Amino acid sequence: MAPHLHWMIACGKRMRRSALALLALTLATAAAAPPLAARLLAGMARTPPTSTPFVQVSYRAVLARPIIVLGTLRWAGGDRLERDIEQPFRQTAKINGGEISLQRGSGEVQHVPLAQAPQVGAMLAGFRALLGGNLTVLQQDFVLTAEGDPAHWVVTLTPRTPALRQQLASMVIDGRAHDARCLTVHAANGDTSITLLGALARRGLQSAAPLQSAVAARCRNDP
Repeated sequence: MAPHLHWMIACGKRMRRSALALLALTLATAAAAPPLAARLLAGMARTPPTSTPFVQVSYRAVLARPIIVLGTLRWAGGDRLERDIEQPFRQTAKINGGEISLQRGSGEVQHVPLAQAPQVGAMLAGFRALLGGNLTVLQQDFVLTAEGDPAHWVVTLTPRTPALRQQLASMVIDGRAHDARCLTVHAANGDTSITLLGALARRGLQSAAPLQSAVAARCRNDP
């Protein structure tokens, strides 16, 4: 074989090896690059104990007007979560050690295993993972999708298991920068609750019976 043919074949082999190496490096870099959801969760991580005010507006098909409650959400770390409703009535719900304890006013404390309340357990996992910045924990129960950019973003959590999907259709978190502003829970039966968090909750509602579309618009558009 002529020397120039040997040189051309050798160059071709080197070019193929270089192309394959470049492709492998590109794929590895893409796989290692943190997705938007991971970056957002890392930015939202808080050191417990931490708390935030909330306003929850619940829309149910059997009711003509939404149910509105105001209060404070507290996370003490791990699975210890407390939800204190302050208006229009007093109620405290504590989640700890696989159990929910519920007390309304000064009444008797009721205890319910989390296994009997899969929707509450899923929300606990979501809040805990969000506040802890733990993508791995969150992905055990949900499929995550994210859109937008770090300045204005939306993360959607869709249940993985059939048992969870019987209770919950999806959870949608709307945020700005490092703060979650709204948590929208779509139940499997079609009911929806929208919870305003932090600064958005402090501003309150603009109506005593706001339309669902109006509250959702605040989550998306308010500065």
